[in-house]
Amino acid sequence: MELVIFSALEGLQARAETLRDLAVLAPSRLDQVHRLLSGERPPDALYLDDSRGVPLPDLWRSAAIAQQAGVRVLLNLYGPARAALNDAQSAGIPAVSLADADAVAAWVGAQLGLDATGGPRRLPVVAVGAAKGGIGKTFATCVLAEGLRRRGLRILVWDSDISNPGLVPAFRVPSSAPSYLHLIQRGPAHWNPTGIRPFIYAPDHTRGGSSGWGDIDFLIGSHSVARAENDVRLPDWQGFFEGVAAADGYDLVLIDTPPDYLRRPYATHVLQQGGTVILPAPPGARERMGVGHMLDHFREHAPDRLDHCLLLFMEPERGVTATVADVTGLFARRYPQVGTLGTLPRSPRLASMADEYDGYISMLDLGPHSPFTQATHQVTEALCARISLAPSLPMPRTSPWRRFVAGFQGDRPAAPAMA
Repeated sequence: MELVIFSALEGLQARAETLRDLAVLAPSRLDQVHRLLSGERPPDALYLDDSRGVPLPDLWRSAAIAQQAGVRVLLNLYGPARAALNDAQSAGIPAVSLADADAVAAWVGAQLGLDATGGPRRLPVVAVGAAKGGIGKTFATCVLAEGLRRRGLRILVWDSDISNPGLVPAFRVPSSAPSYLHLIQRGPAHWNPTGIRPFIYAPDHTRGGSSGWGDIDFLIGSHSVARAENDVRLPDWQGFFEGVAAADGYDLVLIDTPPDYLRRPYATHVLQQGGTVILPAPPGARERMGVGHMLDHFREHAPDRLDHCLLLFMEPERGVTATVADVTGLFARRYPQVGTLGTLPRSPRLASMADEYDGYISMLDLGPHSPFTQATHQVTEALCARISLAPSLPMPRTSPWRRFVAGFQGDRPAAPAMA
């Protein structure tokens, strides 16, 4: 495969050349790029960014020439042209805003299905973790999956909390859906993408359809509290993880992990294997103590990966006196390497409406212009930027009038569309 890079980003060419089975050309002028694109054998892909100070219209023209020649275009707008990022994504061009050469090379490799080792491509993996139950872990998993789906991404949600399978009722997963626990019992020879595929549940109600959204598929462990004989040993979970991370047809694996992180350190394993961990962080005293215990555990077992831990703050429930503003500084001082995704507001009426609805419906559909939905889209955007995901759809936006009406109505949910 041949890739043309038009960039002045220091170190990018050298890092791109470590991608297996990739030949890299790096012309310094756009007219040279155009000659390569119009040649008898144009390259397979073209990477453009705004690091050389070329006017944005010239970059658009180069992208158009490449597309006319059947060449894949990858766009990185992290400088003066960053404001045009949504326009590029709306036009169907994979686009990110990254200034780090390592991150850019990894993103390019992911887009082209290549890596630096020559082994099978591993999907980005995000684990949602917690040190105690009832902190909002499964809720955050559901919200993030729906937010990512609305960006055109294909998500494989792995419910690995078999002691409390909250995703089953949340997404209305029927008892007829297959359980991967049966596959684990078959042994490591079956823990590969081919063996895993029949155990993936793909419901109709999380398909993209005509909207252009992505899909959410599921790996379900137990439909109720699992029996003791179905417990998964840590080595088996780790072996199964390798097969899931190599699954075909997805942009991201999102794992709902159990809270007993000392006996089942699944989130720790994800971190050690190059993934990202999100910790929901309500500001209550017990909740923030649990988050601190989890971060201390990561600091001990994966000290060089703390910068891949992200806090997702959640507004407190009624009666809690501490606020998100009170605790953000505490975490920043004690764990300076840990990042944040933003804050999700509480929306009890939307949550209750979704729970009581006959069938599955997302809170984002019930309140498409609510502060909760707006915050979800912002959190999703922050996550995509942190893990170098390139959504095919831009971040949904709400007009000022819609925001005013939603704020005036408060938490009042919209009437769900009838089938």
